[in-house]
Amino acid sequence: MNAMTASSKWRAAFAATAASAVLAAVPVVGAQTAHAHPYPYPPDSPSLTLSATTVDAGDELSFTGTGFDPNEGVGAFLSKPIKLGFFTADSNGTVEGTVTIPKWTDPGRYTFRLKGKESKLKLSAAITVRSHRPHLANTGEDGSAPLLGGAAGMLVLGGGAMMAIRRLKRD
Repeated sequence: MNAMTASSKWRAAFAATAASAVLAAVPVVGAQTAHAHPYPYPPDSPSLTLSATTVDAGDELSFTGTGFDPNEGVGAFLSKPIKLGFFTADSNGTVEGTVTIPKWTDPGRYTFRLKGKESKLKLSAAITVRSHRPHLANTGEDGSAPLLGGAAGMLVLGGGAMMAIRRLKRD
């Protein structure tokens, strides 16, 4: 009977081990293969870079924003809210673009903002807007000095001629 008891214990131990193996394997059977995530982990912190922090009203301002959802719509705004444009982030969540600061923008300090439509991510940076100054075309050489000199010479010659004529008439 002793041999039978040892055999029963072995059977029970074998059955318990087999049951444990089945229970451990069940969650693995339906599992999918693990893949590396295409984005860096941990992800980089969202950031905003501007081409300038001081601009004239009417000038362009370029920007790069990171941390948005891939292919997300992103709005660009100037505080006091002025909508500057709508852009789309690339597959890495980076949005780049150029906006024009409206000519009618009052001089002063403003906040440039990017806001993600889906993620609601908001990035901002302080900028200063100066008054609009019309940009004149650069035609090359500045010819104002010779013109002024020529005009002054003509005045002197004209004045001298008038004085000579008066003297001749008196004599």
